[in-house]
Amino acid sequence: MTRLILARHGNTFTAQETPVWVGARTDLPLVEKGLAQAQAVADMLRDANITPETIITGPLLRTKRTAEIIAATLKIPTDTIRIDKRLTEIDYGVWEAKSTAEITAMGDGDKLKAWDKNSVFPSDRQWSPSETQITADVASLLRDAEQKTSVIITSNGILRFFAHAAQNADAFPARKVATGHVCVMEYKDDAWHIVEWGRSPAELSLKA
Repeated sequence: MTRLILARHGNTFTAQETPVWVGARTDLPLVEKGLAQAQAVADMLRDANITPETIITGPLLRTKRTAEIIAATLKIPTDTIRIDKRLTEIDYGVWEAKSTAEITAMGDGDKLKAWDKNSVFPSDRQWSPSETQITADVASLLRDAEQKTSVIITSNGILRFFAHAAQNADAFPARKVATGHVCVMEYKDDAWHIVEWGRSPAELSLKA
């Protein structure tokens, strides 16, 4: 079975902090809860006896640390981890480092809702890379993963493009993935298919 397990990194804000939009320019570490979320993903893989041939992560602290926790829990060499810039979170342009309330106050409430609910890319808000480039990057990552079991660690923005690329994407219209949650895709009949999308580790029942 060719399988891809996608995970979003854990929390980078404490319960006492106001979350803001953090993308490529904001390299925050995982907070205590985020570390626990990463450990939950790692424990799920260990309990399912899944040993990936590769762990691919974006270069930001929050995704790299998640990959390290998974590798340590599964007792696999750290050189199994591959850092790939194609998995860097989107630079959110004029929304970067602003709260949802601040973005709404800018007059961008409709654009925010369209992205949040329907993954509509706001091309006039200086996001980078472009939607076309991210689509191409994800397509190339999926080609690389066609013959192996891989774990990919990235962020919410990039994850949505993996869903877009699946043959059965229309069956999973809600593509936002919460922190510490997991998606599963399988390659069969010459195409990628979503098996699970945006589930907590406790909700998944994976088998090797």
